[in-house]
Amino acid sequence: MNAHPQGTLSKIGAWWQALAPRERAMLGAMFIAIGAFALWLGAIRPLQHARDAAIDRYDRAAADLQEVGAAVDAIAELRTQRPTPPPGDAFADTILEAAAAARVPVARQRGDDAGGLEIGIDAVAAPALLGWLEGLRQRHGIAPSMLDITEYNGQLRVQARFAAPATP
Repeated sequence: MNAHPQGTLSKIGAWWQALAPRERAMLGAMFIAIGAFALWLGAIRPLQHARDAAIDRYDRAAADLQEVGAAVDAIAELRTQRPTPPPGDAFADTILEAAAAARVPVARQRGDDAGGLEIGIDAVAAPALLGWLEGLRQRHGIAPSMLDITEYNGQLRVQARFAAPATP
């Protein structure tokens, strides 16, 4: 079985030797050109495409990073403008007073050990609820940490939890 490859190699060697030096030079140049083309097509070109794709991904990531940085700065600016929630007992009182002013009927309320407040509302219209929540956020810097709203007989039934503000 080993004789066959040696026989083929010897036939190729004999063929090569039978060629004129000028033919061998031309075939050698052709093989080098084919090899260079194969190298370019099989290795260099895919690497160039990979490099170009990496540059595009880097540029997109840099733009995204700049956009996220601007958003973080905007959020920080908004936080400085946001009102500070009232501390202690005033926190729950503010929520309940704002609910009464917005005509949001609080049916149940329960404070927790951390100073937070959980409330239940059996029936309220959507505009009144949303107005109350937006007023709490804008005027007092208070937003619910949990909000469960379900529709019941054309009204909204609400369970809301307000976490006590962190003390600095």
